[in-house]
Amino acid sequence: MGTVDILRPAHYEPSVDLPAPYPPSSQFPYSLSRTDQTSSIDDVVSEIKKLTASGEIRSLLNKHGAIYFQNLNLKSADEFSQFAHAFGFAPHEDIGNPVRRTVLAPNVATANEGPNTMPIFPHNEFGLSPHFPSYVFFYCAEAPETGGETPLNPSSPLLAHLTTHRPAFISSLRRLGLKYQLFHPSHQPTNSPGTTPLQAYGRTVLDTDPIDIIRSKVEAEVRRLPTAKWEWENISPDNQLGDLRVWQVLPGIRTHPHTGEEMFFNNCVSRFLNAIREGTLEHPYRNGRGEYIPPCFVSFGRR
Repeated sequence: MGTVDILRPAHYEPSVDLPAPYPPSSQFPYSLSRTDQTSSIDDVVSEIKKLTASGEIRSLLNKHGAIYFQNLNLKSADEFSQFAHAFGFAPHEDIGNPVRRTVLAPNVATANEGPNTMPIFPHNEFGLSPHFPSYVFFYCAEAPETGGETPLNPSSPLLAHLTTHRPAFISSLRRLGLKYQLFHPSHQPTNSPGTTPLQAYGRTVLDTDPIDIIRSKVEAEVRRLPTAKWEWENISPDNQLGDLRVWQVLPGIRTHPHTGEEMFFNNCVSRFLNAIREGTLEHPYRNGRGEYIPPCFVSFGRR
């Protein structure tokens, strides 16, 4: 890359060389390091804006798939927000977020407010939605002494591997897509990572809205997802709004908008592993508590 003042290429031990179809010398992730620790956040933001305007960031992402920024020494979520906004990417708006998060700064939130005993299985961010972010930033405010790693992998080599070793599965995925269901109970347990209907789809709901208006506003938000179907369940005097169940059928393979590469992009692995954990991999897909928690299905017709 060209000469820069604050950020320079740096060695990162965990980086791996990517196979074809990536270009030669592609590393995942590529790494840049802040070399001048006396520089201010304004200097870092200015540097990122310069690299973005020159096309350098786009070129690095196209070739390597991800960039790891070392030694940024960001002091807060607000500084991280300033850093992320410097790239000029359109902020993602959550629609139907399946997990609880706490907003810490503009377009910065905690990853998951579920208990630390609950595993987060491999997935693409919002891979079970037609509305997913084009870019994802991770920031560690305080590293734990052990654990807490977030493994990342590029989706194009994964698709190539699965195509070779599981061709029937990939063929079905291409033809049928994946069907997901998400359940949003109105009374979500505090130890659950999930969201209520209002947390997932209550963007326009007011505290003064009556139940029928609340339900109408939630449904209007669900309709922003063109592939979604839904129904209300368990409506009762003690649960006047009811619980919301949403289904979507989506592609399991998508094409990268900048490189044209095909990607294994979905949440079927996480849903499969979660179903194993809950004991709901087989019909009737209910766990020991009677909850319906199916994996996703490679089919348009199953529910």
